[in-house]
Order: sequence, then structure tokens, then C-alpha cells
Amino acid sequence: MVNTNKIRGRIMEQGLTIGSLASIIGISPSTLGRKIKNHADMTLGEVESIRDILKIPPERVVDYFFMEE
Repeated sequence: MVNTNKIRGRIMEQGLTIGSLASIIGISPSTLGRKIKNHADMTLGEVESIRDILKIPPERVVDYFFMEE
């Protein structure tokens, strides 16, 4: 489960928006928004791309993308 608040905060810290991040990874802003809100599943490839773009250290991936309910 995606930690919505952490991801949104990180996007802002990197000077991006949902729309700009979506464009970079090649999906629509509405699709990315649904995935960040946990209304749709994120692929491992998307997680890896977002991690790279947002400069999330590998050891922190679990904090952002694999939060327990």
C-alpha cells in the first residue's frame, strides 16, 4: 500500500507535481493520482521509476510504497 502523504510530500520536495511526474513515467496524471491514493495498483516498474525520479534511497522504498494497512 502506497503511503500517500509521504509520496505527495516527496513529490513537492523535488519540485514536481503529480502531472509532471506522471508525464515523466509515461502515464496520465489521473492514473498516477489513483495509484498514489491506493485506488489502483502500482507496478514494480512504476515503483522503480518513481523511486529513481524522487531520489528515494533503496532502503526507504518500504516506507513509501509498501506500507502496511
